[in-house]
Amino acid sequence: MKNKTRLLSLLLALLTLLSPTSVLAQTEAENMAALNADLVLPTPQLPLVDEPLTLTVTYPRNVKHGDFENMWYIERLAEKTGITLEIQAIEESGWDEKVGLLFSSGDYGDIFLYGLSINEASQYGMAGMLIPLEDLVAQYSPNTQTIYESFPETLRNLTADDGHIYIAPAYNNTPRDMLLQYSDWINAEWLAKLGLNMPSTLEEFYDALLAFKTEDPNGNGEADEIPWSFVYNGDGYNMVLGAFGFVNARHDVIDDQYVYVPAQENFRHYLEFMHKLYDEQLLDNDIFTMTTDDYLARILTLNVGSTIDYNVTSEEEVLKRQLLSPLTSEYNDTPVHPGRSQEKTDSGLCITSNATGEEAIAAIKLLDYWYSQEGTFEIKCGPEYGVNGDDWGYVRTVNDDGTYSYEIIYDEEAFGGSYFDCRMYNGLGNMPFCYTQAHADVIIGANVSNQWQTTCVENAGLLQARRVGYPEGVTFTPDEQDTLALYVLMDSTVDRMVAEFITGQKELNDDTWNEYLSILDAMDLDTLVSVRQAAYDRWNAK
Repeated sequence: MKNKTRLLSLLLALLTLLSPTSVLAQTEAENMAALNADLVLPTPQLPLVDEPLTLTVTYPRNVKHGDFENMWYIERLAEKTGITLEIQAIEESGWDEKVGLLFSSGDYGDIFLYGLSINEASQYGMAGMLIPLEDLVAQYSPNTQTIYESFPETLRNLTADDGHIYIAPAYNNTPRDMLLQYSDWINAEWLAKLGLNMPSTLEEFYDALLAFKTEDPNGNGEADEIPWSFVYNGDGYNMVLGAFGFVNARHDVIDDQYVYVPAQENFRHYLEFMHKLYDEQLLDNDIFTMTTDDYLARILTLNVGSTIDYNVTSEEEVLKRQLLSPLTSEYNDTPVHPGRSQEKTDSGLCITSNATGEEAIAAIKLLDYWYSQEGTFEIKCGPEYGVNGDDWGYVRTVNDDGTYSYEIIYDEEAFGGSYFDCRMYNGLGNMPFCYTQAHADVIIGANVSNQWQTTCVENAGLLQARRVGYPEGVTFTPDEQDTLALYVLMDSTVDRMVAEFITGQKELNDDTWNEYLSILDAMDLDTLVSVRQAAYDRWNAK
């Protein structure tokens, strides 16, 4: 407890030292986050049904899940709502293959709660295997209606090309979770030791990496520091890419036009800069060859200055790291940072054609409960410790100033110190919910590392710079999917040539760049662009 108190005190001290983000005009993302913070969806009248009812759920089993038949969450849900979930489990490792076979055979349950993307739900729905939800929602789920009214963008993402909605997803609009997964961390202790400010431009980032390489910031007298490291992902993001105006290394939308990023002139300049870093060993020379395990082990040496992962050895080490702010450059003077949509695209209620009318109504009433603040607390946070005799969960304490403090109580030894693992063992975890700041306060408020990550997101200005690129809610027709499947070879060709340009195996000049573009043209880049533009235009017109 003394160590926890000391860490919290250190966290508070660090918060006072951080300079606040400059005040900018309220962005759409900030408006969405503010709405989410204040959103309180009420608990519907319980139980939800007059007579007990069972719904069968086709569901991918995660390795962290406990026994579905004796699971705390399923038992608690049945007690409160009168509805029992009977899980028809499919091992998650074989889910993609098996779910297609299930739809072909018709051997699936009444509902899905996880494992179907918005695009898949639209395709199976338009094929008649899932039923439309919008009329049921209008009659039986006022909480869903409130979400639609509060976040109208969600209707564009959920509506299939036939005008119906076939999936009701999980929602998470908290800035930390919308933005954190795409961020780069930097060792702020090293910056301070070397007298450097937090980089805000590409040039300042280069200067920081060079200082990490040459000025012995870890103080051991050896040149063993790795300035910047990550595992290269051709369909991903890093903060340097943002300095050139892109929020994805493959697909983006600029001025309402789809762009294949690897064919853009600014991507060439990105490659030139990355080669410079690689050549001067400011960028880890193993980014194309090391495994994720190799990379995580490298981070744990504490000799890496900037990373895209947060795994370090202790909470004290966590507090030495801050998020990089979005970088600008001579090629792009607008800070940009990728943000995922508010919908979790693989969690969502889908009602199948096998469900009866009574079962479909019960499922939508469950959705109304899951979206309520109370329902989401049980899904995302577990029980309030001791309130219903539960011997695990969260404790909420009212402070003298009216604020809340939180503590998590569970068997840390049994779950390897992870409350997430505890919650997954006792509950489904992946299913529809509406995660707001009230829920985030529980998960974040009881953990020093989580608090620090949240604060770093705020101070780095990521929310103000958030830009959604090619939307996750774009859907493709079966013919378009068949066409796009042919471009796997193009993507692999790009990945190979990107590696050659960055490592210097192939010199990047006018001739080699034009040769590269000619290869993309020969692989029919124009058709790829037209297909993705057409799908985006349909999405944009909804």
